[in-house]
Amino acid sequence: MGDSTEPGGDAFDALAALVSVAASDAAEPPSALRARLLASRARPGRYGVFVDRLARLFDLPLPDVEALLTRIESEDAWAPFLVPGTSMIPVDAGPKRTGAIATLVRLQPGAPFPEHTHRGVETMVVVDGGFVEPTTKVEVWRGEEITRNDGTEHSIIGLPGVPCVAAVLITGYADFK
Repeated sequence: MGDSTEPGGDAFDALAALVSVAASDAAEPPSALRARLLASRARPGRYGVFVDRLARLFDLPLPDVEALLTRIESEDAWAPFLVPGTSMIPVDAGPKRTGAIATLVRLQPGAPFPEHTHRGVETMVVVDGGFVEPTTKVEVWRGEEITRNDGTEHSIIGLPGVPCVAAVLITGYADFK
């Protein structure tokens, strides 16, 4: 062990030994997972890192999701949705998502999205910006995913900075108040 006259010397050596043991016991990730993660990091564009994740969410082929994410940057792709400051791009999801609501939603900073109750499960993956749920104070930022179960209620507000863009999949529907 290290010199006990140095502050933390023994503790540092013990920690280093534990890390060494843990590293040697760690299982290698499956090669398919490693390849998928590396491929997602290599995809071009601001949103390329999300292609694999959204392909699974929407049950779509990778090229379809790449094309969808390219549309985010075109103002013409967005249609007004429900309330001022909110727009959407509808998504034709794959066969495993038949009957689900699939969309990209864009929420301007400071814009509120009204209170609603979920009648089914909602999954949101934020691909840009962020939002806050005012009642729970939960903040969700780029790269984060949140799931709201059947019967839950919430509203959201776009956080300052760039508009919040989220991929949304609802298996069911939402009742707006």
